[in-house]
Amino acid sequence: MDRTRRQRASTAWGHGTRFIAVGVLVAMVGALLSALSGAPEASARPAPDVHADLVALRAELHKVADEQRSGPASISAADLAVLDQDLRHTEDQVRAGTRDVDVSLQGFTERVGTLVARTQQQTRELAAQPGREAELARWRQASAGVERLERQGAALRGKLLASDPAHEGSEGPITVVINPDKAKPRIKNLPGFDGRTPRPLAALVDTEGTQVDFVANELILATADQAVLRAFVDRWRGTVVRRLHSHVRGSTPQYLVRIDTDRADPSKLSGDLAKLNEGKKKAELLSVSSRVALNLLAAAAAEANNKLSIGVNWVGEPQTIPAGSTVEAATGPVGFNNNPATPYSRNAYDWSYLNSGSVQDIGVTEGWTLLDSVDRLDNKIRMMIVDQGFRPAVNNDLPEKTNLISTVPFVDPASPNFESDKPWHGTQVASAAAGVPDNGRGAAGPAGPVAKLDLWYALPDIFTVTDTIDTATIPVQFATKILNMSFGLAVHWSLSWSVLPFEVYTALLRHVAGVLLFAAAGNDGRNVDRETCFIGCWEKYWHTPCENNGVLCVGGLERNTLSRAPKSNYGPEHVDIFAPYTVLVGPDPSRPADAAYPVNGTSFSSPYAAGVAALIWTANPGLDADDVQSILLRNMRTSPDQDVKRRVIHAYGAIRDALPAAIAIKTPSNDATLAAGRPTEFRAAVYKDGHGTPTITWRRGNGAVLGTGNPISAALPPGGHDVTVTAAFPDGTTATDKIHVTVVNHAPTVEITSPSNAGGSTPTFARSEPIVFHGTSLDPDTGQLPDSRVSWHLDGATASFATGHNPVTTTGAAPGTHTVTFRGCDDFGACGTATVKIAIREDEPNQPPKVRITNPPNGVDLPVNGRDEKGVFHELTLQSNVSDPEGDPVTLVWTDSVDGQPAVQIGTGPSPTVRLYGKCESREHRLTLTATDSAGNSRQDTVKVVVTTIC
Repeated sequence: MDRTRRQRASTAWGHGTRFIAVGVLVAMVGALLSALSGAPEASARPAPDVHADLVALRAELHKVADEQRSGPASISAADLAVLDQDLRHTEDQVRAGTRDVDVSLQGFTERVGTLVARTQQQTRELAAQPGREAELARWRQASAGVERLERQGAALRGKLLASDPAHEGSEGPITVVINPDKAKPRIKNLPGFDGRTPRPLAALVDTEGTQVDFVANELILATADQAVLRAFVDRWRGTVVRRLHSHVRGSTPQYLVRIDTDRADPSKLSGDLAKLNEGKKKAELLSVSSRVALNLLAAAAAEANNKLSIGVNWVGEPQTIPAGSTVEAATGPVGFNNNPATPYSRNAYDWSYLNSGSVQDIGVTEGWTLLDSVDRLDNKIRMMIVDQGFRPAVNNDLPEKTNLISTVPFVDPASPNFESDKPWHGTQVASAAAGVPDNGRGAAGPAGPVAKLDLWYALPDIFTVTDTIDTATIPVQFATKILNMSFGLAVHWSLSWSVLPFEVYTALLRHVAGVLLFAAAGNDGRNVDRETCFIGCWEKYWHTPCENNGVLCVGGLERNTLSRAPKSNYGPEHVDIFAPYTVLVGPDPSRPADAAYPVNGTSFSSPYAAGVAALIWTANPGLDADDVQSILLRNMRTSPDQDVKRRVIHAYGAIRDALPAAIAIKTPSNDATLAAGRPTEFRAAVYKDGHGTPTITWRRGNGAVLGTGNPISAALPPGGHDVTVTAAFPDGTTATDKIHVTVVNHAPTVEITSPSNAGGSTPTFARSEPIVFHGTSLDPDTGQLPDSRVSWHLDGATASFATGHNPVTTTGAAPGTHTVTFRGCDDFGACGTATVKIAIREDEPNQPPKVRITNPPNGVDLPVNGRDEKGVFHELTLQSNVSDPEGDPVTLVWTDSVDGQPAVQIGTGPSPTVRLYGKCESREHRLTLTATDSAGNSRQDTVKVVVTTIC
């Protein structure tokens, strides 16, 4: 996207041409996405050392081929030969030092992808056919093998592509692969519109690690043709979950459709993306979190190639970062006056980011005085903030009659943000825009004296955001003049077409409805106009809504300077204004004391600029949006920082006629409580600021290294720990961040399944008879204990007579009654025990049968695999190992006790097929096999299993 595009749009939507068809905007965007500029000549660069990776990949290929040689989806000799030749050719290129080694992996990746598609199609067909569970299981195993091969090949190609600087690269396809280890959505679900059905999220990550989340099974369709909508819904076996018939003149209705992603053909995705990005030939590798996510993108790309206006329902992220400063609860922090060393002042006219005469010299406070002197502060301007985490009653520092509204059914508009580390983001944004001055509470924002504030709670997906904005801006009862959006996301260039429905809407809202739209630039320290090149050049990401047509994008100024805050995004074409990055806000539920608190981020730069626009409108209510925007932009001041230039906001002038390298720990949060022994993901956000790629090292308080990289997975011992992360950059610059966590260890629990004292009975065994013992264990922190951590003891003895969960052994006990103790201990010495009484007698001439259940195993979870008139069930064939010492015939009877109820007979013989019924979540079954010989001697074995249901 370029500045001329926005200028052309402003001209086209002038007073005399406000009813130009939406198609003009779409055409402009399409032309933009196809535009290419000159690219610098690519310089040669050596491929990274991937010889060991190629050897491992070839070994994996032959391993998968051997595993499936006799299976239902065996890799043919011809396919194996071609795939092996692909890798041999790549090895030859590596040895020869060929520049574009990654290109030679394309054939391998595409051929393996064909095998994956073939096995998955067969798996889906079998899953729809009752009674073919065994065959389905074999196909699923086969599919897992080739998917593993596909991921390993994709990871290698990603390593090669990631080694390219942005201005280099190679010609090739845009490849999208499933890599759940790399792509993980920030949260699992959004709440459903019906209050019941959750909306699953997925993630997409490129080779640079830039992530964007989206709703995994929803597409946005913009059409005024009901026949097109019906055909689309039928084609994808879809359901229209929301409709947006905009109030903006000339707009096209939008529909949010939940689709059956299994109907997509992911094998066509690469080709479809190539068609949608004609002229952009650079090879790219994108990772998604799941098969559903891959299919969703395949469906979107296919429909976009069918000339439909289609959108992915991307999910925005609040643009805020940790504050990194102490808060004086009684009043406020030092450092916000003209002289940062002077104590905190309660007088907002002393605050350097609001007043005149400071380095930033913005002049909001003097603007209040000027407006008051001419009785203009009574002119109220309606402002809208779309966000989450509003609690104005706790803040107690917002304009009178502030409205709090939710467009999400069954969700309280005062609910916290879904991002757990930013629960009250909306409250802070509202305070930055319109904290009321001179009331003895909280802080102050530019629009505090003049705003009529509407706080709209919206889910972070762009369809819900669009729906909310439309509801709030056009109807007479709201009639919003200014809209703030303190969220954003970066969509990879190959998918930028999927943002078009959202951009068409923001353009119409600005140029037809006359609403001023402000958005945060983001906190990645990134040039939003940064290009990627191969033959030609184009922008690497579409930062939405920052780069949308009709939106004023706001970056952040470092405190007490005219320079860009190091973590603020910037861009010569699409970041229009720089406003303070660090401001003071009032209380929220996480910090309820009446004080002023510092917050950082372009999430607060944007509402600050929106508040200044409100002051301009207050000065002359007869102005329209074009007038206000023009006045705001032509009064900006100049910064010596070349990332800012003449884009420093100047409130007073308009009323009268913008980090060093840093790292911030994102997970776990500070003061988090972790489980002992359980690996925890430690993840940080790195702001490079031009210093290159750092080496990242994690340590705990005693200096021990937890790991290197980002993220890492590490387990900590019980106790309190300071965890420090250090980023060491190539130029010698370092940055650190530290959190404190508490690690809690919970004792495991154990249970003896067999033998049992059920009903008060004491099972009796012959002295030399091997006894089948079954036990289960559960460590709340790590799951089932390993066999080496559980043991069996007789009559309180320290030494054990057996280990493991399911030993078959004699106890060595003399005749009489004995107590057997089953003991399980975790790695930190916490133990759980269970006991059972047994009786031992002397051996008799006729011994009882030996019996053991071999399927299902003791303690296993069995997923539901069927349903009948009685409900959901897991169907399986029971199996056993039974013998009689004397060779007598044996009668076998199977019983089942469900959730502690009396046992009922469910089968006879050595291997009956049975159905174990489940319920919502889980149901416990105790399966007992009783073997009786002709002399009446009997023995039992009991196992416990759980039938699990996702509900």
